[in-house]
Amino acid sequence: MKYKVNDVKRILNLSKDTLRYFDNKRLISSMRDENNYRYFKCEDINKIFAYKMYRSLLFNMKDAEKLVSGDSVETQKTMLKNQLQFIESEQDYLNRAKKHIEMLAEKLEKWGRSKDGFEIVTSHNCYYHCNQTDEHFIKSEEVFTNTYKFLNHMPDLWPAFSYNIDCKETPYRFSYGYASYATESHPVEELLHLPAVRSLYKLFTIEDNLKEKVHDIMKEAENFCNKKSYNIKGKAYGNMLHEMIEDTGPSRLFDIYIPIE
Repeated sequence: MKYKVNDVKRILNLSKDTLRYFDNKRLISSMRDENNYRYFKCEDINKIFAYKMYRSLLFNMKDAEKLVSGDSVETQKTMLKNQLQFIESEQDYLNRAKKHIEMLAEKLEKWGRSKDGFEIVTSHNCYYHCNQTDEHFIKSEEVFTNTYKFLNHMPDLWPAFSYNIDCKETPYRFSYGYASYATESHPVEELLHLPAVRSLYKLFTIEDNLKEKVHDIMKEAENFCNKKSYNIKGKAYGNMLHEMIEDTGPSRLFDIYIPIE
Protein backbone atom coordinates (compact mmCIF):
# COMPACT_ATOMS: atom_id res chain seq x y z
CA MET A 1 0.00 0.00 0.00
CA LYS A 2 1.15 3.54 -0.76
CA TYR A 3 1.27 6.23 1.93
CA LYS A 4 1.51 9.90 1.08
CA VAL A 5 3.55 12.41 3.06
CA ASN A 6 0.55 13.55 5.09
CA ASP A 7 -0.31 9.93 5.90
CA VAL A 8 3.16 9.25 7.31
CA LYS A 9 3.12 12.52 9.24
CA ARG A 10 -0.13 11.52 10.94
CA ILE A 11 0.87 7.89 11.58
CA LEU A 12 4.18 8.78 13.26
CA ASN A 13 3.50 12.38 14.35
CA LEU A 14 6.39 13.73 12.28
CA SER A 15 7.00 17.08 10.67
CA LYS A 16 7.51 17.38 6.94
CA ASP A 17 11.12 18.50 7.55
CA THR A 18 11.88 15.40 9.62
CA LEU A 19 10.44 13.16 6.95
CA ARG A 20 12.52 14.95 4.33
CA TYR A 21 15.61 14.45 6.53
CA PHE A 22 15.05 10.68 6.62
CA ASP A 23 14.54 10.65 2.88
CA ASN A 24 17.70 12.67 2.19
CA LYS A 25 19.73 10.40 4.49
CA ARG A 26 18.48 7.40 2.49
CA LEU A 27 17.11 5.90 5.67
CA ILE A 28 13.90 5.47 3.71
CA SER A 29 13.24 5.59 -0.02
CA SER A 30 10.32 7.64 -1.22
CA MET A 31 8.89 7.06 -4.67
CA ARG A 32 6.79 9.13 -7.04
CA ASP A 33 3.37 8.21 -8.36
CA GLU A 34 1.90 9.10 -11.73
CA ASN A 35 0.97 12.56 -10.39
CA ASN A 36 4.53 13.12 -9.13
CA TYR A 37 3.44 12.93 -5.47
CA ARG A 38 5.88 11.34 -3.08
CA TYR A 39 4.74 8.19 -1.35
CA PHE A 40 6.17 5.65 1.07
CA LYS A 41 5.72 1.96 1.76
CA CYS A 42 4.96 0.16 5.04
CA GLU A 43 8.62 -0.80 5.26
CA ASP A 44 9.61 2.89 5.31
CA ILE A 45 7.17 3.71 8.10
CA ASN A 46 8.41 0.77 10.17
CA LYS A 47 12.02 1.88 9.64
CA ILE A 48 11.20 5.35 10.92
CA PHE A 49 9.50 3.84 13.96
CA ALA A 50 12.57 1.65 14.60
CA TYR A 51 14.79 4.74 14.34
CA LYS A 52 12.63 6.58 16.89
CA MET A 53 12.80 3.53 19.15
CA TYR A 54 16.61 3.42 19.04
CA ARG A 55 16.80 7.16 19.68
CA SER A 56 14.52 6.70 22.70
CA LEU A 57 17.08 4.15 23.95
CA LEU A 58 19.64 7.00 23.86
CA PHE A 59 21.54 5.83 20.79
CA ASN A 60 23.02 8.80 18.96
CA MET A 61 21.70 9.65 15.50
CA LYS A 62 24.57 7.95 13.67
CA ASP A 63 24.23 4.66 15.58
CA ALA A 64 20.43 4.67 15.32
CA GLU A 65 20.71 5.08 11.55
CA LYS A 66 23.26 2.27 11.41
CA LEU A 67 21.04 -0.10 13.40
CA VAL A 68 18.02 0.65 11.23
CA SER A 69 20.01 0.27 8.01
CA GLY A 70 21.22 -3.17 9.06
CA ASP A 71 24.63 -4.58 9.91
CA SER A 72 26.21 -7.86 10.94
CA VAL A 73 24.90 -9.62 14.05
CA GLU A 74 28.27 -9.24 15.79
CA THR A 75 28.37 -5.51 15.08
CA GLN A 76 24.87 -5.07 16.45
CA LYS A 77 25.74 -7.10 19.56
CA THR A 78 28.73 -4.84 20.16
CA MET A 79 26.65 -1.70 19.69
CA LEU A 80 23.99 -2.93 22.12
CA LYS A 81 26.62 -3.92 24.69
CA ASN A 82 28.31 -0.52 24.43
CA GLN A 83 25.00 1.27 24.76
CA LEU A 84 24.11 -0.73 27.86
CA GLN A 85 27.43 0.26 29.44
CA PHE A 86 26.75 3.90 28.55
CA ILE A 87 23.27 3.80 30.12
CA GLU A 88 24.60 2.15 33.28
CA SER A 89 27.21 4.90 33.54
CA GLU A 90 24.57 7.60 33.02
CA GLN A 91 22.29 5.91 35.54
CA ASP A 92 25.08 5.89 38.11
CA TYR A 93 25.71 9.60 37.46
CA LEU A 94 22.01 10.43 37.82
CA ASN A 95 21.75 8.45 41.07
CA ARG A 96 24.72 10.37 42.48
CA ALA A 97 23.26 13.68 41.30
CA LYS A 98 19.91 12.77 42.90
CA LYS A 99 21.64 11.98 46.20
CA HIS A 100 23.50 15.30 46.12
CA ILE A 101 20.31 17.27 45.42
CA GLU A 102 18.46 15.43 48.20
CA MET A 103 21.23 16.33 50.65
CA LEU A 104 21.12 19.99 49.59
CA ALA A 105 17.33 20.07 49.97
CA GLU A 106 17.50 18.37 53.37
CA LYS A 107 20.06 20.87 54.69
CA LEU A 108 18.10 23.84 53.37
CA GLU A 109 14.93 22.49 54.99
CA LYS A 110 16.81 22.04 58.27
CA TRP A 111 18.07 25.62 58.06
CA GLY A 112 14.50 26.83 57.75
CA ARG A 113 13.47 24.96 60.91
CA SER A 114 16.35 25.78 63.23
CA LYS A 115 19.15 28.34 63.13
CA ASP A 116 20.63 28.08 66.62
CA GLY A 117 22.87 25.73 68.56
CA PHE A 118 24.67 22.51 67.73
CA GLU A 119 23.33 19.10 66.80
CA ILE A 120 25.28 15.93 67.64
CA VAL A 121 25.52 13.76 64.51
CA THR A 122 27.79 11.27 62.78
CA SER A 123 29.73 13.07 60.06
CA HIS A 124 30.10 11.78 56.51
CA ASN A 125 32.93 9.61 55.29
CA CYS A 126 34.70 12.48 53.58
CA TYR A 127 37.61 12.87 51.17
CA TYR A 128 38.99 16.41 51.15
CA HIS A 129 41.29 18.02 48.59
CA CYS A 130 42.91 21.31 49.57
CA ASN A 131 43.83 23.72 46.79
CA GLN A 132 43.71 27.03 48.71
CA THR A 133 45.06 28.37 51.97
CA ASP A 134 43.20 31.20 53.67
CA GLU A 135 45.35 33.61 51.66
CA HIS A 136 45.71 32.27 48.11
CA PHE A 137 45.40 29.35 45.69
CA ILE A 138 48.25 26.86 45.92
CA LYS A 139 50.15 27.17 42.62
CA SER A 140 51.76 23.77 42.36
CA GLU A 141 51.69 21.33 39.44
CA GLU A 142 50.94 18.48 41.84
CA VAL A 143 47.94 20.33 43.30
CA PHE A 144 46.73 21.32 39.82
CA THR A 145 46.97 17.70 38.63
CA ASN A 146 45.10 16.35 41.64
CA THR A 147 42.45 19.06 41.29
CA TYR A 148 41.83 18.03 37.68
CA LYS A 149 41.48 14.38 38.73
CA PHE A 150 39.18 15.25 41.61
CA LEU A 151 36.93 17.38 39.40
CA ASN A 152 36.19 14.25 37.37
CA HIS A 153 34.19 13.03 40.38
CA MET A 154 31.32 15.43 39.81
CA PRO A 155 28.52 15.36 40.93
CA ASP A 156 29.89 14.02 44.24
CA LEU A 157 31.91 17.17 44.99
CA TRP A 158 31.11 20.07 47.29
CA PRO A 159 32.90 23.40 47.75
CA ALA A 160 34.49 22.88 51.15
CA PHE A 161 36.78 24.18 53.86
CA SER A 162 38.84 22.48 56.55
CA TYR A 163 39.90 23.70 59.99
CA ASN A 164 42.81 21.82 61.56
CA ILE A 165 42.11 22.09 65.27
CA ASP A 166 45.50 20.65 66.26
CA CYS A 167 47.53 22.97 64.02
CA LYS A 168 48.50 26.34 65.48
CA GLU A 169 50.25 27.65 62.36
CA THR A 170 48.63 30.00 59.89
CA PRO A 171 47.81 29.91 57.00
CA TYR A 172 47.75 26.08 57.21
CA ARG A 173 45.19 25.87 60.00
CA PHE A 174 42.39 26.98 57.68
CA SER A 175 42.08 25.90 54.06
CA TYR A 176 39.64 25.70 51.16
CA GLY A 177 39.09 23.01 48.57
CA TYR A 178 36.62 20.32 47.52
CA ALA A 179 35.02 17.48 49.46
CA SER A 180 33.45 14.23 48.33
CA TYR A 181 31.17 11.98 50.36
CA ALA A 182 31.56 9.04 47.97
CA THR A 183 32.17 5.80 49.83
CA GLU A 184 34.83 4.48 47.47
CA SER A 185 38.41 5.69 47.62
CA HIS A 186 39.53 8.13 44.93
CA PRO A 187 42.48 7.68 42.57
CA VAL A 188 43.84 11.07 43.61
CA GLU A 189 47.04 11.58 45.57
CA GLU A 190 47.26 13.69 48.71
CA LEU A 191 43.58 13.45 49.62
CA LEU A 192 42.75 14.01 53.25
CA HIS A 193 40.48 11.21 54.47
CA LEU A 194 38.11 12.36 57.20
CA PRO A 195 36.28 9.26 58.46
CA ALA A 196 32.75 9.33 59.80
CA VAL A 197 32.93 10.25 63.50
CA ARG A 198 30.74 11.73 66.21
CA SER A 199 30.58 15.46 65.55
CA LEU A 200 28.95 18.74 66.44
CA TYR A 201 26.96 19.94 63.45
CA LYS A 202 25.85 23.48 62.74
CA LEU A 203 24.35 25.40 59.83
CA PHE A 204 25.27 29.06 59.49
CA THR A 205 25.26 31.95 57.05
CA ILE A 206 27.87 34.57 56.31
CA GLU A 207 27.88 37.77 54.31
CA ASP A 208 31.64 38.21 54.13
CA ASN A 209 34.48 36.47 56.02
CA LEU A 210 34.16 32.70 56.39
CA LYS A 211 37.40 32.29 58.35
CA GLU A 212 36.34 34.73 61.07
CA LYS A 213 32.91 33.11 61.32
CA VAL A 214 34.45 29.65 61.71
CA HIS A 215 36.75 30.95 64.46
CA ASP A 216 33.68 32.26 66.30
CA ILE A 217 31.85 28.95 65.85
CA MET A 218 34.86 27.04 67.20
CA LYS A 219 34.76 29.19 70.35
CA GLU A 220 31.04 28.41 70.69
CA ALA A 221 31.85 24.71 70.26
CA GLU A 222 34.51 24.86 72.98
CA ASN A 223 32.02 26.41 75.41
CA PHE A 224 29.41 23.80 74.45
CA CYS A 225 31.89 20.95 74.98
CA ASN A 226 33.04 22.31 78.35
CA LYS A 227 29.44 22.18 79.58
CA LYS A 228 28.82 18.68 78.17
CA SER A 229 32.24 17.17 79.04
CA TYR A 230 33.20 16.59 75.39
CA ASN A 231 36.61 17.12 73.80
CA ILE A 232 37.17 18.59 70.35
CA LYS A 233 39.80 16.64 68.45
CA GLY A 234 40.87 16.31 64.82
CA LYS A 235 39.94 18.28 61.73
CA ALA A 236 36.66 20.13 61.35
CA TYR A 237 35.28 20.62 57.87
CA GLY A 238 32.24 22.04 56.16
CA ASN A 239 30.61 22.84 52.85
CA MET A 240 29.17 25.81 51.05
CA LEU A 241 25.56 24.85 50.35
CA HIS A 242 23.58 27.74 48.88
CA GLU A 243 23.78 31.35 47.80
CA MET A 244 20.74 32.99 49.40
CA ILE A 245 18.89 36.27 49.70
CA GLU A 246 17.79 36.88 53.29
CA ASP A 247 16.12 39.84 54.96
CA THR A 248 19.53 41.36 55.65
CA GLY A 249 20.68 40.89 52.04
CA PRO A 250 22.77 38.34 50.09
CA SER A 251 24.43 35.61 52.13
CA ARG A 252 25.93 32.14 51.78
CA LEU A 253 24.76 29.08 53.68
CA PHE A 254 27.44 26.75 55.09
CA ASP A 255 27.55 23.81 57.44
CA ILE A 256 30.34 22.53 59.67
CA TYR A 257 31.22 19.20 61.28
CA ILE A 258 33.39 19.46 64.42
CA PRO A 259 34.73 16.07 65.63
CA ILE A 260 34.29 15.32 69.33
CA GLU A 261 35.07 12.48 71.70
